[in-house]
Formats: sequence, C-alpha cells, structure tokens
Amino acid sequence: MSWFWRLAPRRRTWLLTGLPRSGSSLCCRLAAEAPDTVALTEPIAVGLGLADPNAAVALVEGFAREARARILREGLAPSQQVDGALVDNLVSTAPTAGLRQTRSRRQDVRIAGPLTQGFRLVIKHNALFAALLGRLGRRFPCLGLVRNPVAVLASWRSVNMAVHEGRLPVGERLDPRLAHALAAEPRVLARQVIIVDWFFEQFAAHLPARRIVRYEDVVATGGAALHRALGAAAPGDAALASRNANPLYDGAGIADVLAALKAGRRAWAGFYGMEDCERLAADLAARGTPA
Repeated sequence: MSWFWRLAPRRRTWLLTGLPRSGSSLCCRLAAEAPDTVALTEPIAVGLGLADPNAAVALVEGFAREARARILREGLAPSQQVDGALVDNLVSTAPTAGLRQTRSRRQDVRIAGPLTQGFRLVIKHNALFAALLGRLGRRFPCLGLVRNPVAVLASWRSVNMAVHEGRLPVGERLDPRLAHALAAEPRVLARQVIIVDWFFEQFAAHLPARRIVRYEDVVATGGAALHRALGAAAPGDAALASRNANPLYDGAGIADVLAALKAGRRAWAGFYGMEDCERLAADLAARGTPA
C-alpha cells in the first residue's frame, strides 16, 4: 500500500474543536448534512485518568481508525445525541434550579445515506482536541470554532457545566499550565476568562486562519462558511438565527463580564473587536434578568 493511501483516511478525517457553547454542536449537525460525510459529537469516552498527551493522541487516532471501519461495516458509530439524532444544542432551553441541564447521552447512532470508501468523517470534541491541537494538527486537518467572548461567557453563566465554575477538567489534565493558572485564581469569572483566552491562544498558535471559523459567519451564511472550511459541498442554505443575545442569558452583571474580558490577556482580540464585545454587552444588559 502506497504512502498516499495510508494517509488518505487521516486526510478525510476532520477534528472539530471550539470554545464550549460556541455553536460546535450546531456545526457538527451542519457538517453531517454535507454529501458523503459523517459527523460525530463527543464520541470518545475520555477517562478521568487520561493525563498523558501522547496517550490521548493515540486514543484519538485509534478511535478515528476504528470508527471509520465500523461505519463502513455496520453503519453505526457512537455520538452524543438526543433521541437518536444530532441536535444544535446539547443543553436544555428550560432552566432547572436556575441553570440549564445537559440533555444528551453518548450511544450508537445509525448512519443514514450511502457512503464511499473515503467518506469525510468529522469528529467534535472541544477541550480534548484544543489541548492536543499542536500534536493533532500534524496528523489530521482540524477546525477551530470561535464566538463573541461576551456571548460565550453569558452562556457559561446559564448552564450546569464545569465552565460555569471556571473549570475545564479535560483541558486541565492535559495542559499543566492551564491547570496551574486556574488553581491560582480564586474568582470564578476570572477563571472563566482564563479559559476563554486559552482556547483563542490554542487556535491562533496551531491553526491557519482558514481553519478558524466564527460562529457569527456560520449563522450569517446559512452554514456555508463551515462547509467551505471543510472543503465540502454545501447542501443548501440553512435558516439559522444568532443566539448571541439569547433571552435565556442573564443580563445582570454583564458589565462585570465585559470588564473581566478587558482585564484578561485579550487573546480574542485577533478575532473580535472591542466594539463587537461592547455592542453585545449593551444588548444583553438592556434585557436585564430574564423572567
């Protein structure tokens, strides 16, 4: 077997990462609509003991290889899903005890539609792939998804996830520098800003500009911006609406969010202007606390 055919499955396997709550689940669902494409949301079971980056890279490579073979053989693959389907949002829209809860679970899903032997496989994991991006980017084509950091932080304040407390367990296990920075910061909001900056820094350091996609561009183009980045034929314009000023986000205290972003390392400034952040903060603050 020639070197080209040995590498071909890797070149047709894309790794998608993004800030938590940046629309990565939406993008995974949109990717799955492209011809000859399978997209999986957080399909890899990441054990609590996984702290060695080399072992983590081997885990990702092994999963991608085995998933491709199983999809062709059985038409099945694991994925986080809701009622057997990929969805745009893995958390509920109805708060419970003040926070929105995760509503997905990982299980096998049936892959519909005909596939060629060299089908495009898109695998989405946020913290796992971001922490390993320097290594994984030499093995697979990777995409990073970003979103206005004010919207990201506003969403984190509304969900029952580790980022709500300013923690990123998988990222901390695989990146000691991130773990040290978060352990040294007692304030939740400041920890959240450290995490935001960390994601943007990882993408800027390890991805070319054409492989970094803004959530806002995905929405504005009906998904075409994502399909272009993947080199996939767009199945048609999707009717998408921005959730940056989501009424579920608490507008109270948004001035503190903006101030904390300004006080951080501002790694996001290469992707969003201060006016973008200030405009969205003003929109959210005007909503006040949702009923």
